[in-house]
Amino acid sequence: MSKDLLWLMYYRKYQYFRFDSSRPGTVFAKKATDLPEEEFFIMKHRKLPSAEPCLIKPEGLSENRVKHLYRTVRPFMRPCYQDITCPTPTD
Repeated sequence: MSKDLLWLMYYRKYQYFRFDSSRPGTVFAKKATDLPEEEFFIMKHRKLPSAEPCLIKPEGLSENRVKHLYRTVRPFMRPCYQDITCPTPTD
């Protein structure tokens, strides 16, 4: 049996899961509401990254995509959202 399948079979018996932002990487699970909570660390490495992730600036839509949205999607949008969602393409 693969390692992933064994993991799935083990954790399948848990029905209630909780996460806490003060304990990143930790999952709290219970088999039933009246049973005690168990704690699992689900990250591969115990040490959490200390640095903030770098921001990725989106490239934006291609010219063809903007034209497609304007021609095919804009007619189905409410007028108040047309300019936000499907702006007029700039040529």
